[in-house]
Amino acid sequence: MAKAPVKPSTSTARPVKRTIKVDQHKSGYDALGFRSASVTARDGRTYIAGSGEAHQKYDRKKLIAQSRIFYYDNAIYSGLIERAVSYIAGDVALQSNHPNKNHNAKVEKLWKNFWEKGKPEVRGILSGDQVIKMICRELLVAGDTGAIKTNQNKLQLIEAEQIAGKIKDDAKDGIKKDTYGKPQSYYVCPYNRGGQPDTRNAKPYKPADFLFVTDPKRPSSVRSVPPSQASFPMLHRINDVCDSEAIAMQMLSRIAVSITREMGPEQAYEESVEDPNKTEDEVASMLTELGTALIFHGEPGDDIQGVNHNIPGKDFGESIKMFLRLLGLPLGLPLEVILLDWTQSNYSQSRAVLEQAYQMFKARQKILKTMFLSEVFNWKYAHWVIEGLITDRKGGDAHEWILPTFPWLDQLKEAQAHAAKLDRTMTTHTAVCKSQGLDREDVVNTRVREIEDAIERAKKTEEKTGIKVPWQALCGMDPSGGSVNLSEIDTSDDKKQKPQNNVKKSRTK
Repeated sequence: MAKAPVKPSTSTARPVKRTIKVDQHKSGYDALGFRSASVTARDGRTYIAGSGEAHQKYDRKKLIAQSRIFYYDNAIYSGLIERAVSYIAGDVALQSNHPNKNHNAKVEKLWKNFWEKGKPEVRGILSGDQVIKMICRELLVAGDTGAIKTNQNKLQLIEAEQIAGKIKDDAKDGIKKDTYGKPQSYYVCPYNRGGQPDTRNAKPYKPADFLFVTDPKRPSSVRSVPPSQASFPMLHRINDVCDSEAIAMQMLSRIAVSITREMGPEQAYEESVEDPNKTEDEVASMLTELGTALIFHGEPGDDIQGVNHNIPGKDFGESIKMFLRLLGLPLGLPLEVILLDWTQSNYSQSRAVLEQAYQMFKARQKILKTMFLSEVFNWKYAHWVIEGLITDRKGGDAHEWILPTFPWLDQLKEAQAHAAKLDRTMTTHTAVCKSQGLDREDVVNTRVREIEDAIERAKKTEEKTGIKVPWQALCGMDPSGGSVNLSEIDTSDDKKQKPQNNVKKSRTK
């Protein structure tokens, strides 16, 4: 006699676990918001919750290592990094903003001398522009970096991996902090013979002696991770796709013709030889060689046709472009900047794209200026005062930096736009000069010398030949408004120069 099924007790019954199968994945989500969280728990998915430091505790070093490998052997990633560095940290110039022009000239000269090749860092290898590019590159590759202010009045650049503490210390991440999270000391360790950070010999440095450059994404974090880390899985896949397409092209390029006939593979076996490139453990493929070409044998029928070498697929290029757009998002790089290809964009679209990219560039430039450049300048300025090279102790360190600015797409249109803004007081001559990476003081001084020299040369030419020469033409200015007869100009202090129109009228009379 069959037994009746036993009903489970209501106190011990468990709900039936149901999963949703979608495209062979483990499960899918059928709702958003709080319902999504319950579905996540039901499917057994878990996510790590915790502070910013808790998330970085196990993953930060792995992400940095992966980023280093990508930079070494992945052309797409290294190209993205270098393109961003070129826009963010190109040539750097200091502009002193003291009311005394002589003081400004002295400060800028001292800084320029310090910024020359071999001067700013202890190894004596890099110039100042190379140093700032190195700091920027490390910020993009590793997430943070640092520099030690040495007693030689030079900098020692430190990589992110070297900022590390002892395993059992309270500063495992290399930074000892107070109860509020403010850094109290930075631990810097050398590399051992194996190239690994030797945390046993980590040496602490006070914040006053160490420049720490970082861009954390959470209030509870001090250290950071590579900004492109969210794109790493995609970068792996794109790299595999590119390799697969390249291998397919390489293999297909060797096949000359395809023959299909009855018992094709069997007949080909008798006609072919073993592939010498195969190892003993591999199954040798049968090839018929014609010099550097191959023949593929198949069946059925008695047909022969050339092989189409139109590989990769028709959508491969567009797919790669879309992936590159996505990869450039964390760094603020549009596709046009990545590929340096503007053939598919007009002027307005190109400018709009670069405007958005430049916002990202400026954000990172501000990090470099406030956390590194200005700190180095203030440090050096204090030394110059102690050494007696500068006498102004207060207010003399006022300054600003000239870094790469918004790129000019169309020189004529950009110049016309700046001219219109100047006419309507929507910008300043200083701002326009900075947009070209120039110091207005240097530009104006040079321009005054050129004008004075042009006037002097034009005057001598007129005295020698008796022919009027527009001095504007000798210094690159537009002489279309007419030239002044230099011999009729009274340059005495008690008389004003005659207007150009009056000079012409006197001749008419």
